Amino acid sequence: MDFLSVFAKMIELFLIIIIGYITCRCGVFGKDARVHVTRLVLYVAIPGITLSSVLTQDDLPGTMEIVRLLLVAFSSYLVLLAGAYAVPKLLRVKKSEEGIYRFMTAFANVGFIGYPVTQAVFGERAVFYTCVFNLPFNFIAFSIGVIFIQSSASYTREGAEEAVGSGITYKTFLTPCLISSVLAIILALTGWKGPAIIGDTCTLLGNITTPAALMIIGSSLAEMPVREMFSNAKIYVFALFRLLILPIIVYFIYRGFITDTLLLGECMIISAMPVATNGTMLCLQYHADEKLMAQGTFITTAASLVTIPLLAMLFR
Repeated sequence: MDFLSVFAKMIELFLIIIIGYITCRCGVFGKDARVHVTRLVLYVAIPGITLSSVLTQDDLPGTMEIVRLLLVAFSSYLVLLAGAYAVPKLLRVKKSEEGIYRFMTAFANVGFIGYPVTQAVFGERAVFYTCVFNLPFNFIAFSIGVIFIQSSASYTREGAEEAVGSGITYKTFLTPCLISSVLAIILALTGWKGPAIIGDTCTLLGNITTPAALMIIGSSLAEMPVREMFSNAKIYVFALFRLLILPIIVYFIYRGFITDTLLLGECMIISAMPVATNGTMLCLQYHADEKLMAQGTFITTAASLVTIPLLAMLFR
């Protein structure tokens, strides 16, 4: 297993977060810029990378194999969503923070870190598995995940609940991210890829996602005092649950009925990824606590440098 490639990707990630931090401190990439870039990523870049993950695949498996992978991928989120309700209760977080912790528990960074990590641990065949796992992520994160964010956004700074609407509406489903996720699943099941230029264009648009999302996190952290970035004890306990306990639970649940060792390992490693970068952007979009989300993303990303190789070695 080539963990050097994993470490190299993690270093890239931190460097881009630091660049976002510095540019905010220098007045180049402040909150107004974050809001506009967030809309660009959510409305254009993420739909692009979602479609390109299917349109640019050279050799898609058969329909039944894709259906099997999708069923396992969707079912794994049942475990993570159960954890999303249990972890905030165990940590006794404030009501106004429950939605943020639920999102951080349920949704991991499959898109950026997931691909190089699973490739380094399991080889080239795992890349398509990760692609399939990314499809339900986008579908669930931009529906149920949005509801989690909205529930925290419905609280004022003083912790009192405001009379603002939250929950599923038609607008929740009519978003570019969710629509592109449904289209990607349909394309994967039908095997239709269309002209190569369409997939290549989607890839170019999608390439904006990673650097933009990481710079948004760095910019959000720049508005927190350095001491505050590391002083939240609950974030460290949360990171233990998110990066070690939940993946091990997923492993032992699926070990009983998944005979494909690659798929079993994929389930565990994908669930062991740090908090999804999309969370900070959704907090900006829905006016929730972006700093808490950025803090959780930063701490879990740093800790995953140790926990992911550890899990891979223990359960290989």
